[in-house]
Amino acid sequence: MYKRSYFIGIFAYILMLVLSLLFYKERTIFLDQAFNLFHIIKEGGFCIVHFRFGDAFFQVFPVIGVKLGVSLPVILASYSAGFVVYYFTAYLICGSVFKRYDFALVILLVNILFVSDTFYYIPSQAFEGMIALMIVFAAVAGKQFQTISFLEKCILLLVMIVIAFYHPLVVFGLLYSVVFFMLNKDTAVDKKVLYGIAITYFAALAMKLIFFRTPYEGSALGGLKNFVTQFPDYITLFSNKRFLYNCLIKYYWMPIVFFSTAVYYIKTKDSRKFWFCSLYFFAYLALVNISYPGRATPEYYMENLYLPIGLFLALPFIFDVLPVLEKKNIAHWAIILIIASGCIRIYAAHSAYTARLNLERAILDKYGSEKVVIKADKTDREVLQLLWGTPYEFLLLSESERQKAASIIIDEHPEKLEGLTSLKNGLRVNWETYLYA
Repeated sequence: MYKRSYFIGIFAYILMLVLSLLFYKERTIFLDQAFNLFHIIKEGGFCIVHFRFGDAFFQVFPVIGVKLGVSLPVILASYSAGFVVYYFTAYLICGSVFKRYDFALVILLVNILFVSDTFYYIPSQAFEGMIALMIVFAAVAGKQFQTISFLEKCILLLVMIVIAFYHPLVVFGLLYSVVFFMLNKDTAVDKKVLYGIAITYFAALAMKLIFFRTPYEGSALGGLKNFVTQFPDYITLFSNKRFLYNCLIKYYWMPIVFFSTAVYYIKTKDSRKFWFCSLYFFAYLALVNISYPGRATPEYYMENLYLPIGLFLALPFIFDVLPVLEKKNIAHWAIILIIASGCIRIYAAHSAYTARLNLERAILDKYGSEKVVIKADKTDREVLQLLWGTPYEFLLLSESERQKAASIIIDEHPEKLEGLTSLKNGLRVNWETYLYA
């Protein structure tokens, strides 16, 4: 089952790979990506931040490019393509190696069901961790705990430790997956194996929290205070209104897949799955929207937080709803429609990120030969979105297009950075100086 849909999905990844190369500057000269590339090039090796070791998978191509001395545009393009290559490889491992077309299609839906802005904001470790988790499930699907060899268990242990270091949000995807398969009558994964996966993950997570805790991940939980400050006005939050609006223009597959799954569970009288999937979906949505209730949070970051919802929708749709569509010989048409609409939506989303590059090119035209700090009010903040990455972005953009490095900072309070323009022996970013030597 699903073999035809699986091979159709291969074309989706080819299209996404083409888009990743077409818009490689939009995807790499942007905030975290620009920061990572700067350090990869400067240090000639991997840039691992907050102990998220899984990032090494995506940095292999640019690191190799730096070692070989290829041009900067090639390094940028390879970094952009590397993310799609990772997802495509995970898809092929599940489908072509383990012959689990169902888990491969889950990965496909997570990649394309409602992704738009996050195609351009690419370093989402929660997203990447959930993809890796699907490979683990595909590897153990259909096996009894006692039939898994000692070597395989050691490999699974190492993989789960790496996944635990990806991102705190991965825990929501893991819990959902484990409970979902526990509730399955014809479970795809043995319950003892599920217990082993969960125990290993939480043991590794505890080790991370004790020995590898970072201030950044602690501060990221600061939004939880809004459950108190916004009480009881949760319904009318701007984040809820924006989400509902986006369900009409970008996230339209969310309500379609959610309600089709709910209807299936009601018709089959599977109340346990109905309540579990529904409550988990709305609880997570509330967690995100209440933690980030206002207009200040950019679209791409909100979508980044919504990405686990792709997994919450994909698992019941692929394992429960799609078999019904398969019997009616329309499952592959549903996959084709999701792929086609996804690629169109991703292409349409590039305009905001191309506009950022064009604005930065205009600033380079004016200040490209100077070392300058620009007050944020003198630029289009809405187009630039966040500002902390601008020193890295201008450096990469000017060097890749003009073969001349520009040192430009856009900051809310440029008066605090007085004296930087006279710095002759180093590059200054918002919080640090890198000596040219």
